[in-house]
Amino acid sequence: MEEKFILLACFLCSFTGLFLTYFVAKSIEPFEIELSEINYEFIGRTVSTRGKIVYKKLHPSGHLFLSLEEKGLKIQVPIFSSLMKKIEENGIKEEDFWIGRILEVKGVVDEYQGQLQIIPRKVEDLRLR
Repeated sequence: MEEKFILLACFLCSFTGLFLTYFVAKSIEPFEIELSEINYEFIGRTVSTRGKIVYKKLHPSGHLFLSLEEKGLKIQVPIFSSLMKKIEENGIKEEDFWIGRILEVKGVVDEYQGQLQIIPRKVEDLRLR
């Protein structure tokens, strides 16, 4: 009988912990920051920022590689082919990402080959201005 009670208590504690973790994670908003303030300390954090598109390259596999700039700092924004397909399904074309246009982006800061990147995960993470 005591073993069943302990097992039930463990199950309830585990379920409660998972439930709370899920709702805390859903309520966390991205850290809003100016592009020029992003540095290596932000790696792994979700940020929201904006910048001017200063570089654009469409890869044959469908990836779109952008660089955003603000106050002399450049950060890469890779839009992988799976996300590009979803963007195009929403009526936004690769041609809409033209150099000089302002892009608002939410995503995780990462580093690739010594360069900082903001990696968007979903269509709502990108907004053209």
